[in-house]
Amino acid sequence: MAFKRCPNCGGPLQLFRELTDAEKAHVRKEKPDFAPETYIRCTQEGCRRYQRKLNWQDGGNFPPPEDA
Repeated sequence: MAFKRCPNCGGPLQLFRELTDAEKAHVRKEKPDFAPETYIRCTQEGCRRYQRKLNWQDGGNFPPPEDA
């Protein structure tokens, strides 16, 4: 886990975690140029942001949960 800038959350740095296997599968489809292991996910409640560990500008959002 690491604290990084999250453009979705703004404000102070947010805590990011490694991706789960399901999240890695999504990132593999959306960002085929980089290994999913190079991405992390924001842990702020309600945030769906994922981004590269070394480049906060390269990322995206996971789709909303099916039950939402």
